Amino acid sequence: MDLKATALEINLLYASLLLIPLLFLIFKHISLKGPPLPPGPYPLPIIGNILQMAGKKPYVTLTDLAELHGPLMSLRLGTQILIVGSSPAAATEILKTHDRALSGRYVAHAHPAKSPKFNRLSLGFASECNDQWKYLKALCRTELFSPKVLESQVELREKKVMEMVGFLGGKEGEVVVIGEVVFAAIFNTMSNTFFSMDFMDFEGSTEKVGTEQ
Repeated sequence: MDLKATALEINLLYASLLLIPLLFLIFKHISLKGPPLPPGPYPLPIIGNILQMAGKKPYVTLTDLAELHGPLMSLRLGTQILIVGSSPAAATEILKTHDRALSGRYVAHAHPAKSPKFNRLSLGFASECNDQWKYLKALCRTELFSPKVLESQVELREKKVMEMVGFLGGKEGEVVVIGEVVFAAIFNTMSNTFFSMDFMDFEGSTEKVGTEQ
């Protein structure tokens, strides 16, 4: 009898330990008062709107929800708040008008840069979307990728495409990994934009001149 009572007490203790954080999350969700958000479907406690997005065609679900709640709506995926813009006007506001304030990125910790300097100064390896990264992004948009600059680089892009076509023509009858060849062409286009030189050849190896400099 004592053993049964002890086992029951232990089970109740475990249940209480599991129930306390669950109740904490529920009360936190209910009492959470954040900034005003766009309209959206009512989120369930803890999981939010995950069940609504669990289908095979989430883009269809988002389209249906946008028809109910408007072109700018909010969703909760667990503890994360997701703002969805589904109209040209909303996309323009997010991606262009307020780009500097809303832009963000995620870099997996499994792929950090070897040099700490790259984490601070590189657009490609920056581990957080801080003011420095936003400044570099805005600088690239205005000085490197503006319509005027892109128009001035038409000949460069055509040259790199013709080099790729020539390489593929010389490989007639051989097996070629198209993805690697296209990647090399794009990479060399970018490296010529920044450094006026090729960094890769179409065999997939890195040019010595590029790595040394």
